[in-house]
Amino acid sequence: MEKDRIVLLTGWLRKLSDVVHIVIALSLIISAVFFLVSAFTNLKSINSNSISHLINEILFVLIIMEIFVTVITYLREHRITFQPFLVVGIIASVRKILTIEAHLSVAEDVGREVFFRSMIDLGVNTGIVFILVLSFYLLAKSQGPSECAGCLGIEKATKKFEELLNEKKGQ
Repeated sequence: MEKDRIVLLTGWLRKLSDVVHIVIALSLIISAVFFLVSAFTNLKSINSNSISHLINEILFVLIIMEIFVTVITYLREHRITFQPFLVVGIIASVRKILTIEAHLSVAEDVGREVFFRSMIDLGVNTGIVFILVLSFYLLAKSQGPSECAGCLGIEKATKKFEELLNEKKGQ
């Protein structure tokens, strides 16, 4: 009897979780559209500063859309994959690199300290991109035909939990 109540309660909580995820997905789409329209509306002239700002905004929209895809995947399959988070990290780091480069190219007088900090920031972000791309590659390479190496699915977690319980009973 107690197990039936727990199953019923978790079923309702899962439905509530789905509703929250749907609201999040809709919010992400609305935000992406808003930022995209705003980016093109604010493009008043064609110069290097406005183009770099436009690219920055477009990359931000791309990050939002990758998170949206992750939420949709969760709603469909009730699992989370690591690949979209790696893609978001790569896009965010590339966005930061482009932003730094744009600021350095537009600035008339860059002091030694600002230049030095910018070069460190560029180096760190380039390293992050390299590590994330390597992680993405290794994760994609390690996937077998029936197993998703980068997934934390409910079925996978349940199976692992059952294996641990059976192991415990056997001891």
